[in-house]
Amino acid sequence: MLPIDPGTFYLSDNLIICTIVRNQSRAPTTKTRVKRMTEACGSRRLLYEGRIIVFWTQRIVNWLGVVLVGLIVAGWATPSSAASYPCKSVEWIVGWGAGGGSDRFARSIARGVSENLGVPVKVINMKGASSVLAQQETIKRPADGCTIFSITPDQITNELTGLTDLSTLGTLTPVFRAHVDVGMLHSKEGGKFETWEAVVVYAKANEGELLIGGTGAASFDEIVANVVMKSAGATFRYIPYESATEMHADLLGGRLDVIYDEVSVMSGMIEAGQVRPLIVLAEKRLEKFPDVPSAKELGYQVPPSLWRGASVKKGTTDDIVMMLEAAYRKAADTDAYKEFEEGRLLNLYPGRLGSADFTKVIADEHGTYKDVIEGLKK
Repeated sequence: MLPIDPGTFYLSDNLIICTIVRNQSRAPTTKTRVKRMTEACGSRRLLYEGRIIVFWTQRIVNWLGVVLVGLIVAGWATPSSAASYPCKSVEWIVGWGAGGGSDRFARSIARGVSENLGVPVKVINMKGASSVLAQQETIKRPADGCTIFSITPDQITNELTGLTDLSTLGTLTPVFRAHVDVGMLHSKEGGKFETWEAVVVYAKANEGELLIGGTGAASFDEIVANVVMKSAGATFRYIPYESATEMHADLLGGRLDVIYDEVSVMSGMIEAGQVRPLIVLAEKRLEKFPDVPSAKELGYQVPPSLWRGASVKKGTTDDIVMMLEAAYRKAADTDAYKEFEEGRLLNLYPGRLGSADFTKVIADEHGTYKDVIEGLKK
């Protein structure tokens, strides 16, 4: 409920409330105050920015009367929406280990989502089987908005490669897409590969010996690596990891030749001089890394880009999905989250989508990934 201060005019983007309270010994009401309130709220029908119609719910019986008005357009969030969220707390399940892109994204925006919902939002890492275990756990739970699932293109690839029989849009309702994350292939700084050309020459001369690491088996990372290496006409061996942190350690320790990861995850290691970006998997070079060639300029097929977002179990009611979408949108507009995106180059391409548009994108990309995966099998 809104905290109502006696005799105060309340105004917000979504709600107008005018109150005049009965005179009490502890809260005296004067004729002047009543007159001011009447002037502020006295119209029998008041339109605010074309969105909210306000009606008197009770006539002023006398100047000590009570008037409480407020009609909210259906579906609009109000200052009391946090109190109406149906869960005492929310668990946000991330299907990968700590330190990876999905984990960092969730933790960067969870606080803002929590503040907007008015309930705690706890991020839980549940790694295993390229996030399939986390998805299975999510759909075991009630469709009540109390469990959020981090959704990425891995859900599509897991389904299409047979890693799971769980349909992406058949089991999940997308809520909000936050950003698109550009990927790169990287080597260890000071290692045996200083350029992408050197990687290709080695891979062609040593069939199947080039080791490329990525998170998840038959995952988005593996598909991207396959697209690039097929375009280069070279072979390699893919090494799957459940944790990006472990993969990074193996690259720095010399147990991997190359890894796939997004700029958002690797920017700190690049700036620290630990890793060297070799190729950006996009149509053009990135302004921050002008010396790194793009896949398109090398004549390669440009692989799909990674995006990250939030979803809930299929069957969650529309009103809960709308409340969550609004909470994510507002959290994504905070300075703290914008700084997170800017610092990790997650703002290079427009990425934010609401539930309806996000659902359409996933449906469209399902067809694209299907074509890529079937081509890799040939």
